[in-house]
Amino acid sequence: MSVLSKALFLMGMTTAVMADNYAVIVAGSNSYMNYRHQADACHAYQILSKGGVPKENIILMMYDDIAENSENPFKGKIFNKPSTGPGVDVYAGCDADYTKEEVTPDNFLAVLTGDSVKTKGKKVLKSKSGDNVFINFADHGGVGIIAFPNGQLLHADDLQTTLKTMHSKNMYKELVFYMEACESGSMFENFPTDLNMYITTAANAQESSWGTYCPPQDVVDGKSLNTCLGDLYSVNWMQNADNTDLTKESLQTQFERVKALTNKSHVQQFGTMSMTSDMTSNFEGTGKTGNKTETVKPESHVDSRDISLVTLYNRYLNGGGSVAAAALIEEIEQREMADKRFESIQKEVIGNDRREAATTHRECYKPAHQAVVAACGPYTDYSLKHSKTIAYLCDVTGGDYATIELAAKKTC
Repeated sequence: MSVLSKALFLMGMTTAVMADNYAVIVAGSNSYMNYRHQADACHAYQILSKGGVPKENIILMMYDDIAENSENPFKGKIFNKPSTGPGVDVYAGCDADYTKEEVTPDNFLAVLTGDSVKTKGKKVLKSKSGDNVFINFADHGGVGIIAFPNGQLLHADDLQTTLKTMHSKNMYKELVFYMEACESGSMFENFPTDLNMYITTAANAQESSWGTYCPPQDVVDGKSLNTCLGDLYSVNWMQNADNTDLTKESLQTQFERVKALTNKSHVQQFGTMSMTSDMTSNFEGTGKTGNKTETVKPESHVDSRDISLVTLYNRYLNGGGSVAAAALIEEIEQREMADKRFESIQKEVIGNDRREAATTHRECYKPAHQAVVAACGPYTDYSLKHSKTIAYLCDVTGGDYATIELAAKKTC
């Protein structure tokens, strides 16, 4: 080998060593009803850190109100699957960088673009052009929106703009994004295919994602946690990662396995499809942790929109008394109120007609959602289902969000 060849070879080795892996993990909800999102996030954190992604390169955002929650029968612990024994505590060593009121859409976008000024000096991505980035988000969503704690929303246009900014700033070599949310496919419609970004979502643009390990399958060491322990899509990709040599499994193979197991919604792919031949270990860690875990088949699933209702109903059945009954009745009444409210908004805009939209008008979704929230208050876990109504009204009115705003003000 010539001197020049040796030099080039060593330069290539240096570049390979300098390349690194980074990750951003977000649980976008709070409250014990949404236990599963923080369980998903902590499980993802464990997979990446045990798989060799440096902890200093992982940024975790979660409200952190589950482990010590008064409703949690296992104080200081969180489980992402049931077990007949003591179970696998995914909270141990799950170190969140952003908690409580810090878990916001603005902070999430600032983290992705490396803007530590906006995060007031808190940890942000410092990845470079030779690095791989993995993003995982789990929470509620709607058409063109995903949710954060306290009713805050992140709109599809803003997320897509931020991802394009990451590309323009050369913040990665390749990027993979896994999103767990209802209607999550709507966040990436018309997404570019030339940004070296590969994305999968738990659902298409018009359907719910599903919680799993729900009552009565929510038992660890003989105790019911009275909540869903995970989300079906998330549990499926993470159980795959737990028990697979990811250095030998491509992104496409993982996708096909997860898609086949996620039988309550339609898992989607977006972005740069040529990346699907990449090994999953390039983003999720090697999978060679030496700690293969028992795979528990998810059997008890609940539509994400209905988990609060199911949880409250089970609480009542299990001896919750008048307090549990009152909470259940309140939940039912709030759901009925939301149904009537959005039905009224639709009637104000188009009457009793059911029109077919000639084209979609996504540019209308954000201002229309903002107008509805301003007039009627934040979306709830349940009322997010009616984001489809607002998107539909945008489409059938040719993007006339001002008319939708007037309807919302009149209704609410």
